[in-house]
Amino acid sequence: MNSKKIKFLVKENKVGMAHKILAALASKEMNIITMEINPPYISVKVEWEGIEWNEFKKWIKNEVREILDITELDMMDSEKVAKELQIIINSMTDGIIAVNKQGNIEYYNSKASKLFNIEPEDKETNINLIIPKEIYNPNIDIDDKANIEVSTMIRNKKVNLILNIKLIKNNLGIKMGALLIFKEMDDVRRLIQTISRPSMISFEDIIGESESIKNTISLAKSVSKAEANIMILGESGTGKELFARAIHLNSRRGNGPFVAVNCSAVPDALLESEFFGYEKGAFTGANTGKQGLFELATGGSIFLDEIGELPIHLQAKILRAIQEKQIRRIGGGKEIQIDVRIISATHRNLSAMVNEKTFREDLYYRLNVIPVNIPPLRERKEDISILAKYFTNHLGEGADKPNLEITQEALKILQEYPWTGNVRELQNVIERAVIFAEDSIDVKHLLIVNKLDSNETEKIIYNEENIEFPVNLPEIIKTVEYEHIIKARKQFNSSREIAKALNISHTTVIKRIKEYEDCK
Repeated sequence: MNSKKIKFLVKENKVGMAHKILAALASKEMNIITMEINPPYISVKVEWEGIEWNEFKKWIKNEVREILDITELDMMDSEKVAKELQIIINSMTDGIIAVNKQGNIEYYNSKASKLFNIEPEDKETNINLIIPKEIYNPNIDIDDKANIEVSTMIRNKKVNLILNIKLIKNNLGIKMGALLIFKEMDDVRRLIQTISRPSMISFEDIIGESESIKNTISLAKSVSKAEANIMILGESGTGKELFARAIHLNSRRGNGPFVAVNCSAVPDALLESEFFGYEKGAFTGANTGKQGLFELATGGSIFLDEIGELPIHLQAKILRAIQEKQIRRIGGGKEIQIDVRIISATHRNLSAMVNEKTFREDLYYRLNVIPVNIPPLRERKEDISILAKYFTNHLGEGADKPNLEITQEALKILQEYPWTGNVRELQNVIERAVIFAEDSIDVKHLLIVNKLDSNETEKIIYNEENIEFPVNLPEIIKTVEYEHIIKARKQFNSSREIAKALNISHTTVIKRIKEYEDCK
């Protein structure tokens, strides 16, 4: 007996149309396996014998005049949807198990099979034979649960997981089952690292031929192998995070996580919870627990940028974490062991802050075990041309201008500029020039600020005669905004003071600082 899957396109969606088709098929003693109705289509899976396909089409159209077209299918629409869904779910990096209201397994994807050693014969098995009742008990009414941290033995295998439970309910709100969605803790950790950082940087990626930068790289390389805490000193834009990443990658912790946090960009109210995490119910809105940055960095390095911005009360807790190598989450009752190396950075004079009692002396000496001082760009002028040419090539390729060059006249102007924003400022200047330039970057494409007199009157080497349209005006405005924020950061101690001085919101300052720090 032949099996056919057929789709009918019908002229009208009249009541009884499906019955009319079924009656016609039954009259030929065809065995109807499945029917799907999706107006204006009616699909059937039938078994028959003794009739050819072309003969069947002619006959059924004569029997049911409302049929406009007939198509033979490889699979029914529901089968196709199920197949596509199965492919999608099996390609997911999360483990997924679907259970009915009794807790029996109805479906699982390939990740769950690997994670829990589930075999085909486990289908219809109760979930509690695999997962303890403390994690999920189908006999207890619960609400959806998110980000539950689970560390347990499953089939003689120790697993560390993040579990999300999504209930399946009918139209009356009655629980019919649940979806259990699992992430491995290691996957979560890797994901956080991927989001929080671009690709890791090595010392070979740091550009410069001057003696001062070579000496700094040599020192950083030699101390990277030690376990001692390192403090990177230097003005804004010198590349402190670049060195921190290179130190981490070159250390014995290079395969571990690198967690970077800009202390000046995190609101004061969130600093403690970000650093140390919190337990469920620790405060209003804490519906689940959360790991802090020190926990996430365990086995690797944590980079505390702008360490001088930490409030004094939090400095004491950071000191305790360093001394005791353990932390306690907000609202938690147990100590959590940590294993991190701290790399800190600042553009401020911490020694003076210690004298002013705004930075703890004991924390200063704990962090400043090995100082690495990055020279400002104006003290290594021989690197300006090298960096300018590198940025021209690199940014030119990104702007689909791979053959872009920079003229000697433009390089001379760049050599004479004081570069208060250092390498980051140079990169931004070249990025703007790439937007304006066609074949080569010339003086007219440079938007930089020159100091003209002792009052520091500012003149922009750019005027209306030099403008060549089209231009990227939002990018220009954003750059000028950045330059003012950089200047304000040198004068004021906190993002709130910067916001007040520039007459913009505190959240805008934090957002802009994060954007610009990402360009380091």
